[in-house]
Amino acid sequence: DGEILGSCPVASEKTRCCNLLTLDAVENCGYGCAYCTIQSFYDQGRIYFHQDLQTKLEGLDLDPQKTYHIGTGQSSDSLMWGNRRGLLDTLLDFAASHPNVFLELKTKSANIGYLLERKPPKNVITTWSLNSEAIAAHEERGTASVPERIAAAERIASAGSLVGFHFHPLIPHQGWREAYKSIFDRLLAGFSPESVAMVSFGTITYIKPVIRSIRERGEETQVLRMPLVESAGKFSYPEETKIELFRFAYQSLAPWHDNLFFYLCMEPAHLWEPVFGFAYPDNQAFEEAMKTAYLKKIG
Repeated sequence: DGEILGSCPVASEKTRCCNLLTLDAVENCGYGCAYCTIQSFYDQGRIYFHQDLQTKLEGLDLDPQKTYHIGTGQSSDSLMWGNRRGLLDTLLDFAASHPNVFLELKTKSANIGYLLERKPPKNVITTWSLNSEAIAAHEERGTASVPERIAAAERIASAGSLVGFHFHPLIPHQGWREAYKSIFDRLLAGFSPESVAMVSFGTITYIKPVIRSIRERGEETQVLRMPLVESAGKFSYPEETKIELFRFAYQSLAPWHDNLFFYLCMEPAHLWEPVFGFAYPDNQAFEEAMKTAYLKKIG
């Protein structure tokens, strides 16, 4: 019964943030990613759909002179539910009636049938969270395999819709350079940069209650066996590890540097310079640069 539109739940002045607005069309995720933070905030096993989603969307007070970036993948997977209860119909209608909104559908699924049946408006960006095949198999239970996700993204891009990729969390593990490089090479070979709106990088970032919740779930995971240190008021990998991960990922996608938007998600501002060679002075500048890049892609 609460509000469905709000600020990103992990937004913080201690990290550089794109000021994403989150649309909680569905709350809680049906997948079983061992490192997941979403499951720590909802009743286990319960998924919440809004019965009056369309009414709530129609009641949003959006300024037609302002550009908005809204994502539906922060409290649940955006596509795993398909068009159940008219979910995608309602979201695509909302995007079509608000051309000043970038609506991002973020997923780890390959459930794209409805998006191929009903092509999304141009201001809808479908993004996939990707990882190495080893991490996906061991830590991301119930999700589509990495090759399945990439194949789904290729079909959406071939149908004329913008796609994007989140490498979040990048996780150091045995052979991680070779494992991630193979994914980056697949993307470079399979996608025109004109069809890709963005690529983001990030790592594990936890508050203490989430760490406790993951441990209490008792699931087999390697994530909490890795060194975590305090970072911007939370716990994450040491900064030298983060920089190594992010630099490697960014340089592996060098052919795309001039053609799409790259960013760090939920990371301290001072990490941008050693990774990208520049840094935004504040969150507002980051947000405006992202929106400008997306507008250019949409044309």
